[in-house]
Amino acid sequence: MRISVIIPALDEADRISSLVEALHADGFKEVIVADGASSDATKAIASAAGALVVDAPRGRGKQLQCGAAAATGDHLFFIHADSVPPPDARRLIMQTLTKKRVVAGCFRLKFDHRHPVLTVFATVSRINHPLFTYGDQGLFLSRAMYDRVGGYSDAPVFEDVEILNRLRREGKFIKRSEPITTSARRFLRDGVVRREVTSFGLVLLYNMGVSPERIAHWYRAEKSFRE
Repeated sequence: MRISVIIPALDEADRISSLVEALHADGFKEVIVADGASSDATKAIASAAGALVVDAPRGRGKQLQCGAAAATGDHLFFIHADSVPPPDARRLIMQTLTKKRVVAGCFRLKFDHRHPVLTVFATVSRINHPLFTYGDQGLFLSRAMYDRVGGYSDAPVFEDVEILNRLRREGKFIKRSEPITTSARRFLRDGVVRREVTSFGLVLLYNMGVSPERIAHWYRAEKSFRE
C-alpha cells in the first residue's frame, strides 16, 4: 500500500522541513507540497528536504486538488503544514483503511500550547461527528474513493467539511484515538476565545446553508476590521 502525503502550504518556511523529514522517517515515500505562491523560501526548503513541490493557485481547496493530481500513490493522506502526525502514522493509516466498509479516516486533535479553551476543543475532537471533524485532523483515504466522491472542491472555506460529508455518505468513517498535534499560533495571534467564537459562528452559518463564498466574504471583512 503506497500512501502519498499532500501538504498545502503558504509561507511555511519555518515548519515545512521538519514535517517533510518526519514523514519520510515514518516511511512515507512520496511527500507532495502544494505551494500557493509563498513569499518566503517554503518551496526551496521543502524541495531540499525531499518533497515534490507543485505550484498551485492560492486557496486550500485548490492546493489540495493540485497536490492530489500530482500524487501517484493508491492512498492519500492530507495534512496541514503546521501539524505533526502521530508516531507510526503510516501503519495506523494502513491498519484503518484495510478494515471492512471503511472509506476514510482521520486522527483526533491536539494543540502544541496549553489553554483551557484549546483543551476543550481538542477533547471534543475525539467525537466522530461532522461537527467535530475538520481538515486539520489529517484526512486519509484511497485514491479510488477520493476520485469517486469528486475530490476537494475549490470553495474558499469549508472545503474539508464538504468532502467529509460526501465521504460519510459512502460508508464508514473512522476517527483514530491517536492525535495529530497542530499549532495554536493562529489562536494565539487572534485571541483563543475570539477565534473559537468566530469559528463556531462560521460553522453554524455553513450548517444553516449559507454559501462558502458568503462566509468567506464575511470572514475577510471581520478580519480587516480587527486589523
